[in-house]
Amino acid sequence: MMKNPDVASSDSESLNTPTSLIEVIERFNQSSDKLEGYHLELQREIDNLREELQRKEVEIKQKARLAMLGETAAGLAHEIRNPLGAITLFVSMLKDDLSGQDESLALLSEVEKGIKSLDAVVSNVLHFSQDQVTCSKPCNSHSIIQELVQHFASLYSPQSRFEAVVHGNPYFMGDEQGIRQALYNLIINALQAVSFAGNITISADSADNAIIIRVQDDGPGIPEEIRAGIFDPFTSGRPGGTGLGLSIVRRIIQAHRGTIILESGSQTTFSIQLPQHNKTQEGM
Repeated sequence: MMKNPDVASSDSESLNTPTSLIEVIERFNQSSDKLEGYHLELQREIDNLREELQRKEVEIKQKARLAMLGETAAGLAHEIRNPLGAITLFVSMLKDDLSGQDESLALLSEVEKGIKSLDAVVSNVLHFSQDQVTCSKPCNSHSIIQELVQHFASLYSPQSRFEAVVHGNPYFMGDEQGIRQALYNLIINALQAVSFAGNITISADSADNAIIIRVQDDGPGIPEEIRAGIFDPFTSGRPGGTGLGLSIVRRIIQAHRGTIILESGSQTTFSIQLPQHNKTQEGM
């Protein structure tokens, strides 16, 4: 007995329809999952852009505030430096007049140290108010370090002991005065950490096409609560400190395409890394 064609067609459709529907649902679910994934990815990108925009806004506001503060500070620094120069001259004249009077000269030496500390603060304020534009020429890190060690030893020995340890290729490309100022600030920072009576070592070495300079002191270390922001402007672990010294150091080092990091434990070490210059390549 033959089946009715219409019945056969109906049976075939009844068999195929559920399978086709399942495939459609599966494709829909896959597309839905993809769209959901795209949505989540887009949302993450929007969140990242929003965070970046907020950071930029904070950065712009901070730069504007610092620029205004820098201009004011620079004006004050210039006003302070003029009488400071006169005081330095008078102290020098007094030293000549008091020749042979050891007790009076010792007191005058303390006055001279105070003047130098104040002059360092003024220099930091002026550096902070300026853009860190560096010249580009070969500089000898060893000679800078040895010069600074001799300078500070003449002022602060024997209460403080200074040591220079230099090895390797000393040359880097950059601004000699800028790096001198950066190291000067780090040494002043180390002196303050040891209360002007401790051991300070300035070392230099070379490795992997870089100059590594370290300034280390045997003071009590930097409080943990301020370590993360130690290079931020106006962050200081010392009562009465301006919080500009280390900020200026970082700006100078970054202008030289270098890095600076803090290692604080039983001893405090600031480690600077600068791109090395191969002096022999230019026939110098």
